[in-house]
Amino acid sequence: ARHLYICDFHKNLIQSVRNRRKRKGSDDDGDSPVQDVDAPEVDLYQLQVNTLRRYKRHFKLQTRPGLNKAQLVEIIGCHFRTIPVNEKDTLTYFIYSVKNDKNKADLKMDSGVH
Repeated sequence: ARHLYICDFHKNLIQSVRNRRKRKGSDDDGDSPVQDVDAPEVDLYQLQVNTLRRYKRHFKLQTRPGLNKAQLVEIIGCHFRTIPVNEKDTLTYFIYSVKNDKNKADLKMDSGVH
């Protein structure tokens, strides 16, 4: 189904993040990035072992061979939390994608890159 609106859940989520950032940003001089301590933790245990291995290979994480799922989740979790995310750009891209029923692959094809 094509959606031309944002559901109430996501609208409230976006608004709460904006409000939290404004409150926290007003305490400092604006030079330091805003850290969201209330960010939800990603449950990497939900992923399959092959997916975790692909993540490890993609980011070239150095580990010893033969790790079990728990060890992979621990190593990948530490790495995943260090990846910087520009929340404003991410939310803008997400909203654009939902409103236009597009994903990253669609955008590449529209720009002529295959």
